[in-house]
Amino acid sequence: MRSQRGDQSLPSPSPRPSPSGGGSPPSSPSPWEGAGGTDSRCPRLLLISALALLGLPLSSPASDFAARVIAYAPAPGQFINNPSFNNPARAIGPPTGGGTATPDNTSVVSLGGFGGSITLAFDHTVLDDPCNPFGLDAIVFSNAIWASNDPNRRFAEGAIIEISLDTNANDLADDPWFVVRGSHLPPLPASSLQTQPWDDSGATPTPPSNVGWYPSPLVYPGFPASYTTTSFRLPALYETATLVNPNGPTATIEGAWGYAELSPTLVLGDLDGDNLIDDPLITPEDYYTAPDNPRAVGLTPASAGGDAFDIAWAVDPITGEPASLPGFDFIRITTGVNFVAGALGELSAEIDGVADIRPREAFFDRTGDARAGVEDVYHWEGVRDDIDGDGAVTDADRAMLLRCVRRDEP
Repeated sequence: MRSQRGDQSLPSPSPRPSPSGGGSPPSSPSPWEGAGGTDSRCPRLLLISALALLGLPLSSPASDFAARVIAYAPAPGQFINNPSFNNPARAIGPPTGGGTATPDNTSVVSLGGFGGSITLAFDHTVLDDPCNPFGLDAIVFSNAIWASNDPNRRFAEGAIIEISLDTNANDLADDPWFVVRGSHLPPLPASSLQTQPWDDSGATPTPPSNVGWYPSPLVYPGFPASYTTTSFRLPALYETATLVNPNGPTATIEGAWGYAELSPTLVLGDLDGDNLIDDPLITPEDYYTAPDNPRAVGLTPASAGGDAFDIAWAVDPITGEPASLPGFDFIRITTGVNFVAGALGELSAEIDGVADIRPREAFFDRTGDARAGVEDVYHWEGVRDDIDGDGAVTDADRAMLLRCVRRDEP
């Protein structure tokens, strides 16, 4: 259930609310804006011109993955001047997973430290589909892995997820942004907004302490000598070299969820999370659109890993009220931790792609016919199992099943 959209270049997205309340924060300069821009590192404009001259169509079926880069605005970091980590186009299309123990960094882009961000667009509206597994709607993929292959201990660099719906239908990212609260942002998320100044001088106390992490003018021509980034900051739990499940070392319920760069991206075709390929013929479109349950420790069988979220988790950052969005067109991912882990360097999110979760009726089937119908509701009343994946069996599970069963009702 996807709404087809056009494929036009977009300007920079609107800024976040000010941490001090009212107005806008100093905006981070974006050295790479719009996939159709004039930056010499982006051949897309030349490709479009060539296609037009040949009379070939410029549109294609809706992609399962984010399809355009709107803006790339990294914060200082050890990888942001490295051409192997600073190509924002790596965040579009399907990811390249490395598994639970070793990341595959061949297709990630680094956001740098606190407040570094990337903004992406889909070529369709990602919908809050009632038949999506666990009620989840999209997945952000990264290079996070498990520490010593323990799912309760993760090498993770938490990043904030924000979404925006093209309400005014002008194909521009100029509508309000809403933040996915997740497990640890406060009820009024704007209260956790912080700014971080940076400069390129080693003679000032302003970070980065390693000036080699500052955006190089050789890589980002015309970049200013100082700037400021802004982000919702995650609590101290996330500002450590190893993220430990706050529910305990043997927990089965995950306590940290709703953010990017927390969970591994599996190797294409690994259906049980053992880092071995079980289905060598499965396509990225089929595989990387199946969500892992983010509120359970470990990996959901037949999922691809990554960090899935529900559109319904998005809230107004100032009021904390639910966004109540039917879907979104644009997604912004921002490093939400401000921490340097000694010799390991700064915590900086690396992003590998964003997927639109495919509806799967079979997930809601309780009678063996691979469909969701009223018989499944009756069956659920007899067995009462956890459908939404929160670790508890409640009427919310029945309500989720009913929404899928009634998906075609007016």
